[in-house]
Amino acid sequence: MLRVDREPVDTAGADAARRATVASLRDRLARLGGLAGPVAPRPAHAPPRDGAGRAPERPVPRQPGFEPEQTARGTAWVRRIEVDLLPLLEAAGVAGAADAGELAALVLPPHAAAGGGVAAPAGAPIAVLDIESLGLRGSGVTAFLVGVGLQRGATVEVHQLLLADPGDEPALLTALLDRLDGSALLVTYNGRTFDVPTLRARCIVNRLDDRGLDAALHCDLLGPVRRLFRDRLGACTLRQAEVGLLAMERVDDVPGFEAPARYRHWLRGGGSDVLAGVVRHNELDVVATAVLGARLVAHVQGRMVEPVHPADCYRLALHLERQGPCERSEHLLRLAAGSRAAPWDRRAAHRLAARLRRRQGAGCTEALAIWRSLWRGDPTDLRGARALAIALERSGQLDEALAVSLSALRHCAALPSWRHAALRGAPAGGWHSDWDRRVERLTRRTARAAQLALRTA
Repeated sequence: MLRVDREPVDTAGADAARRATVASLRDRLARLGGLAGPVAPRPAHAPPRDGAGRAPERPVPRQPGFEPEQTARGTAWVRRIEVDLLPLLEAAGVAGAADAGELAALVLPPHAAAGGGVAAPAGAPIAVLDIESLGLRGSGVTAFLVGVGLQRGATVEVHQLLLADPGDEPALLTALLDRLDGSALLVTYNGRTFDVPTLRARCIVNRLDDRGLDAALHCDLLGPVRRLFRDRLGACTLRQAEVGLLAMERVDDVPGFEAPARYRHWLRGGGSDVLAGVVRHNELDVVATAVLGARLVAHVQGRMVEPVHPADCYRLALHLERQGPCERSEHLLRLAAGSRAAPWDRRAAHRLAARLRRRQGAGCTEALAIWRSLWRGDPTDLRGARALAIALERSGQLDEALAVSLSALRHCAALPSWRHAALRGAPAGGWHSDWDRRVERLTRRTARAAQLALRTA
């Protein structure tokens, strides 16, 4: 056996060198911003002490109306006001406030809406949320002003939480979650993609349980506004919705994009007037969101926004069809089809005819008449021509179906190929190949039908 004699190792010297290396690395990491790892929970409030060991009094924020509130994670600064929504609802043409179930039906899928949707304790408020933040994307987005409206009936109690010091963020978030916890419904405008993810990310950073953000059903009003009013409003911002749907006009309002700069200036010692406009803007956002929810519910229930836009009947019919076919959606489609307001009249007529065709009998006859009218009004409408050709072929009117198909094929041949894909409702494979196959099939069928007629004659 071969034996190797090892020289004795100086373990004490190696350990000392290792400790020196670790200490050097820790010092470098500390200079770069601190060490990663678990952070001890921050005490409720532990201000630095003076030379005599006394804790100095906490300075109040320079913003009037904000009062301290003790939370489990420190002191939050809160402004509370109560707003009567009745004058705003009346100006928007709404009889009263919406309840949680009606608001939830705006965003719930059909099967959930049919099942009731909202199960909340009696008397639980509707929470309306809006934030003002530093930035719009990235890890540095922080909410420095959070508005929470606790709505009960036509009254909303607005609580605004101000980040008076960046180190007080855990207290602000705790105060927010305490207010959201137990609410019947969370209502926002574009909150699903911005407000709620921002707050959830800050809860994670501060090691807080985001219980209030996940427990309540979330009703983001941006989706219903886009479905119902995108033709009327164009850009579906909250500001556009206020003007176009609620008849609300803000006077001397501070634009939202100015809020971050104003807040930074306020932190550096700016006067209270610097932030007063931002606080007022946030308050109006919360109130407008609450009124907008009631306006949408009233519109869906039949009290439409006046004056009625040509697209409103068509868009509302599509919204109602999400819950299943009903007489009211068909009535709205008939109104839109007869309005002669392009392009919604033709779209509504297509939708109505497709619905009638499924009924068979008299419904098929009426659908065929609608598609004939559409094709005669515009022979270049390939979508209408295709629906008419299919209906004629199924009803055995092969000669007319072939005539429609030949006309559509000539129209396709006159168009450049790059236009085919852009035409509305193009079938798989493109319009030209679809009409080629249809003409070929109808030609064979009409020839066989003619031969059969000669034999029987």
